[in-house]
Amino acid sequence: MEVKKNCPPLPPRPITQARTYPVLSAVEIAAVIEKNCGRFQAERYGKGRHHVFFLPEAAEELTMMVSYGRRSPMNHLEQKYIGLGHFFLEKDGRVNVVVSHFLQVHTMNRTRSSASGLGPNGENNPGLDFLEYYRDEYLRDEKRFNRDAQGCVVDPFLEYGPSEYCLEGHTHPDLGVFWSGTDRSSGEARAAKAPVCIFVCDPIRRQMLASIGKNFENAQVIVCRRTEKAAAKEAPHPAETEPPMTEFPVDALMELASRCLRMDGAKGAVRCVTGKLRRCTKVRVALTIPGKPKGEES
Repeated sequence: MEVKKNCPPLPPRPITQARTYPVLSAVEIAAVIEKNCGRFQAERYGKGRHHVFFLPEAAEELTMMVSYGRRSPMNHLEQKYIGLGHFFLEKDGRVNVVVSHFLQVHTMNRTRSSASGLGPNGENNPGLDFLEYYRDEYLRDEKRFNRDAQGCVVDPFLEYGPSEYCLEGHTHPDLGVFWSGTDRSSGEARAAKAPVCIFVCDPIRRQMLASIGKNFENAQVIVCRRTEKAAAKEAPHPAETEPPMTEFPVDALMELASRCLRMDGAKGAVRCVTGKLRRCTKVRVALTIPGKPKGEES
């Protein structure tokens, strides 16, 4: 075999440095959420040294996406979704994932235990073409629209950087939560270069299971679920959101007074006069409405 001489040396391989993540403990993360995201109740699933937080709006998105807590026309077959959010490390190496937004992965050929990214005839599923677009669209505007309907912060961790792909999820409808062989092989690939959360949810049995990284280390899921009672108290008063009234509803007032006069025992008179010069309307209402007898009062 002929040996070539004076060949130029091969270029050195680029040195890739290990990525660093901000340091924030689970206790500190919980305090940030409580301070900025309004009142909520924390639901905990599973155990582990790592933690996965679902911010209140993300929790609502997942609940609606998988019809959590009931059987629906869509959730009785497997569904897939991804989570966008943030990675944090603790000083002892534990990983904390904060999920700020869920995106559904539109799949086909769905069964209770599988969902394919291919179309019915083996062609590429056109729905997957939009996943990257939806992700980029959200990331572009997440800082601009970072308040929810109650005026609370949606994602208080944007100061550490924009959201990124941090969770790979699917459902096990009425099968319980566990890692199948397919889950492990796909999860190892997804979490090969980052501490991605691999997540499975049984929406019908109300179960959740999470792990961190390609080694599937156990993680506890903390769902920050805003209660209806808390949301109602935090909602702005209607007077703060409705525009000021520019025209008095005279017709509605006259109709209401007429209805009162049609009540049994009601007496009175209603008069409405519109001035020609001043262009104003004078309404005079005099009503006497009978009350309940003393014996019927409760």
